[in-house]
Formats: sequence, C-alpha cells, structure tokens
Amino acid sequence: MTFQTVHQSLSFDTIITSHPHRLSAEAHMIKVLREYGDWPQDAAVDAARAGKAALVRDDGDSETIEIRDDAPDAPTIQRR
Repeated sequence: MTFQTVHQSLSFDTIITSHPHRLSAEAHMIKVLREYGDWPQDAAVDAARAGKAALVRDDGDSETIEIRDDAPDAPTIQRR
C-alpha cells in the first residue's frame, strides 16, 4: 500500500508525492505546513494525523495539502 501527499495551489501545478507508508506521508505534510504555512508543531501534527485537506496558509491562494491512500480497491470474492 502506498500513500500520496497532494499539494495544490492556484499559483503552481499540483505536486503529488508518493510515500511507502503512512508515517512518511504524515512527516511530509507536517514539513510543508511548518515550513510554508508557519503552523505550530502541535497543530501540524494533528492535521497530518487526520490527513484531510488543510489550508497551508491563508493568503488568498487556496494552497492546500492532504494525504491520499493509493491502495487499489480490495478484490471482491464471489460465491458459487
């Protein structure tokens, strides 16, 4: 199973980064929130654990980051 961080903005092309596990994706999201959005550490950690789209900074640019699970759908089992 892989995870992706999706970093979107009106001012740049979407950046999609693949991560081998959830912890790596959370660490990347925390880094972006802290470095580009000046988020406090605790708030960045909470947002990354939730993984939902978070506003990186409130400057009218609508810059967001989120974590997506890139796992394929589970196979269906048919009974006969």
